Amino acid sequence: MTAVPPAPRPFPVRGRAVGIVGLVGALLFGFYFFVPTLFPRMEAVVYAARPSTSEIVAVGAQYQQLVTFGTWLQATGAALCVVFFIGVLFLTAANGTAPAYVVLFGGSVLVALVLLEGVFTLTWVSASTAGIATSARVGFDLMSRFIQVFPLVPAPAVYLPLGYLLLRSGLLPRWLAWVAAGLGAAFLLVGLLEVFLPFAQAFAAGLAGLQAFWIITAGIVLIARGEARTPHPSAASAIPEQ
Repeated sequence: MTAVPPAPRPFPVRGRAVGIVGLVGALLFGFYFFVPTLFPRMEAVVYAARPSTSEIVAVGAQYQQLVTFGTWLQATGAALCVVFFIGVLFLTAANGTAPAYVVLFGGSVLVALVLLEGVFTLTWVSASTAGIATSARVGFDLMSRFIQVFPLVPAPAVYLPLGYLLLRSGLLPRWLAWVAAGLGAAFLLVGLLEVFLPFAQAFAAGLAGLQAFWIITAGIVLIARGEARTPHPSAASAIPEQ
């Protein structure tokens, strides 16, 4: 008879570690949006409704290293936030369920979207440095569409099922679970409104800031509680505390 290999030992998922990952990711992501406000010339272009091509090229060439660093902040922060979402799924004992797969799908789309935005951002600054105004303009315009795409799929796909799972698990205070579900619904609504109302983009930016505060708050709660749980090999079974 063929020997059956022993089942792999479940890896412990610790609430404190998950909270730290989420906290760091949200802070990096928030710092990415805050950095341009420290440089008035950059802020006037990055957060302007319709900057001129000459302004885009000038700022991209002047702040190439800073913008590149911002791309790292955004990509790393987003990746850590997605790891935080995955850790929360394990802590809720929901890994392997349908809502959990939706969260994983939303997180995958989010990381892909952020990396794609990073490509456009780097195209903007590299073309600006080389003096290729047309490529710089195209790269900047594509980069700035992130805030419009984010509410369409990744944000609702993450926060709606995550809020549902948190309400069922009791991992976090119920008000935090309701806020997560509310964020998902609000993102879904704003994504629809953006189709008809251009100014709805401002609401998307506000919700993006609110989600950072939610992750920070949830991370602090998990750090304070410091629970450690181990995922069971069966997706349907509960994860016992250690």
